[in-house]
Amino acid sequence: MILFGHPYVPSERFYHIESVEAVRHTPANSVLALFFSPENLDIIRYLRENSIRFALFIETPVDAVIAENLRASYLIVNPKNGSAVQSVAEHYLFDAKVLGYTDDTDDLEDLIEMRLDGVIFPEAIIKVTT
Repeated sequence: MILFGHPYVPSERFYHIESVEAVRHTPANSVLALFFSPENLDIIRYLRENSIRFALFIETPVDAVIAENLRASYLIVNPKNGSAVQSVAEHYLFDAKVLGYTDDTDDLEDLIEMRLDGVIFPEAIIKVTT
């Protein structure tokens, strides 16, 4: 299981963006994060065209399938939907890693039992404003 933002484990940071302009304010070779929505398809297209790794906040297994086809590196999911998304990811052999989002380290045991690829805590996500 991969841990991002856990207080004991140094890890890569994700940069939450809401525009193409915000990409210019992120470090080179960083992972960018954004919500999966039709409004963000232009940003996702830009990231793909420029070979920039990105994570998508998703809600459903259908979102997961679309996000995988968009070549997201990570799928960030609410733990209540985590098992369903992880099951789809395993069945279809996704390249993307499924990360359960939580702000409480006490949830880690439950997330381990769900067999998610990883966990991301809010401390791993830096909001980028333009």
